[in-house]
Amino acid sequence: MKTTNFCYILLTSALLFSSSLFAQEKPQRGKRLTPEQRIERQVEKMDKQLLLDDKTSAKFLPLYKEYLTALAECRQDMPAPKGAREKELNDDELDKFMLSRFECRKKCLEIQETYYKKFKEILTMRQVEKVFCFRPNPKPHHRISPEKFPIKAPLPAEKLIR
Repeated sequence: MKTTNFCYILLTSALLFSSSLFAQEKPQRGKRLTPEQRIERQVEKMDKQLLLDDKTSAKFLPLYKEYLTALAECRQDMPAPKGAREKELNDDELDKFMLSRFECRKKCLEIQETYYKKFKEILTMRQVEKVFCFRPNPKPHHRISPEKFPIKAPLPAEKLIR
């Protein structure tokens, strides 16, 4: 009897103390970067990715930083619905919201076209493609290729079993 009571007390105290351990504040995984720091990181990453020589890098990096800040400003100017979701807006407000977003997208596209011409003078076309084309990571997909097993496709006549 004493041993079971002792085990219950021990188990209860362990549960009480362990719950207080989980209540502690978690350390932050990483501090949030300011927009300027984020742009600097993107510039450094692009410099490594393009493998530029010193002369080209000296021309390209300030221009690329200028390009990223212009795009960031353009995105900040993009309107958001005023305290309401799109579902709660009436038709006129939603129309104005969508038209203003289209205008901001046009501005972003104009910025991209302007800097495309400038980058084209400094970089090769393959490098310009890397700057403007955001491709997903080239990780292999683990799905069955449609060439081997076409989905919902009939079998050819010669492969039918008769």
